[in-house]
Amino acid sequence: MNNNINVLLSKLDKVSPKGKGKWMACCPAHEDRSPSLAIRELSSGSVLVHCFAGCEPINIVHAVGLTMGDLFPERGEEHIEPLGFAKIEQKKAHEEANRLQKERLILALAEQDRRAGKKLSQKDLDREFQAYKALKAAGIDV
Repeated sequence: MNNNINVLLSKLDKVSPKGKGKWMACCPAHEDRSPSLAIRELSSGSVLVHCFAGCEPINIVHAVGLTMGDLFPERGEEHIEPLGFAKIEQKKAHEEANRLQKERLILALAEQDRRAGKKLSQKDLDREFQAYKALKAAGIDV
């Protein structure tokens, strides 16, 4: 057992072992009277948490004063994979481009409906405005 798991387990209530590297405890992110939080330590030293009531892992660790980084073993710089970071950034950029393309499409459809003489509903107008604001925030002239 590494220090990461020890720190986490020490901050939880009603901790009980459920096998090698596995525990159940009360979830600190909600009022939990009966353990609904599964904790598992991987062979890499990383710690996984899962609340069966649906709490997000980030809320669970924050509730006990930890961060998501505290669930992973410290790694030296020799383990940093620059290509891995580049792929993550590339994926983020691709997702952002897709999101902005969707916003452009919403504006185009609203304009098309106007030209066809259709009256936009309040919901459509609100969504059009949301798309307009998103594009402006991204620095795109519309």
